[in-house]
Amino acid sequence: MKSKNLFLIGALAASVCFAAEETAPEAATEPAAKQPSPVEACKTALDNAAKDIPENAISAKYSLAGAKATLSNLEVAYKDDPESEKVKSLSAKCDTYAKIVTAQSETQKLRNHTAENWEKRAATARSIEAIQEQINQARSGKVNDLEAEKAKMKDQEARLQAEMQQNQEKFLAEAAAQEAALKAAGEREAELQKKLAEEQKALAEERAKAEARQQEAMNKLNELQSQMIQVSKDARGIILSMSDILFAVNKADLKADLKTSLAKVAGILSVYQQFNVSIEGNTDNTGSAEHNMKLSQQRADNVKAFLVEQGIAEDRLTAKGLGMTMPVADNSSKEGRQKNRRVDLVIQDKALQQEAK
Repeated sequence: MKSKNLFLIGALAASVCFAAEETAPEAATEPAAKQPSPVEACKTALDNAAKDIPENAISAKYSLAGAKATLSNLEVAYKDDPESEKVKSLSAKCDTYAKIVTAQSETQKLRNHTAENWEKRAATARSIEAIQEQINQARSGKVNDLEAEKAKMKDQEARLQAEMQQNQEKFLAEAAAQEAALKAAGEREAELQKKLAEEQKALAEERAKAEARQQEAMNKLNELQSQMIQVSKDARGIILSMSDILFAVNKADLKADLKTSLAKVAGILSVYQQFNVSIEGNTDNTGSAEHNMKLSQQRADNVKAFLVEQGIAEDRLTAKGLGMTMPVADNSSKEGRQKNRRVDLVIQDKALQQEAK
């Protein structure tokens, strides 16, 4: 009888392992004082997602590294053009990454919590085994006088069994809830990963379309190839280099041949609305730097003005005089100086231009 009472006392002590854990109330989110920029919003989302990542949440840490790379690209794109499509795309991608990191963190927390509960259950089982060992010792004569406590232990036994039943039911309910939460978190993560893959596919398709448009335009612009106009292509886009003989000597006026060629260029640009054009005036090193800079700027401005007259939107065009600062040949020879006296049209698809930046 005394051994049975010892068993009940030990089991009562072991049941403490099933005490319910209180979750800390979520911190109230303070309302934002002003509308944050996409970069600030991305940083805030990533900071919040990274606050409480479990040490063993490896997938969340990998996703956070990818998110930080996206944030870096977003900062560059936002600095260049806050209203660009690339900023919107990267901002959405950053938000998706933040949600993935949060979902992966929550999933790992739930797994850790479940593991802790199972450990508590194992600890309780070990406590019961220890009590049973005490009972066995009592029965062998090592513990005496348990019979006198029979009445008291009977009441304790009933109470202990009720508590154990209650804790067991609570544990099973909590385990079921955690299993459901794990499943929901896994579904959310899969959905976010799918969304990210779709966005990346859309970007790749847009790039392919932009490259195809640029190649089509290159084929049409090749028809302008002559001794006075050279057509080439490099990392910046399609380059039309126009010789200075298409301008009045030491002036910025456009000759008729140049106007005819530029009218054809304008016709191509009107078809390909996705193209931007950078107009760059260049000179050789003959004369003063100040004079050459002024002349190259005037020529670039006049080419831009003519294209605007042909119906090309001004916001698609930029004009800049570079003077003698960007030679493509050696100024020590007559042929080299002739090649350096030019006006270049750098034509590039907007999508490719944003990606390069």
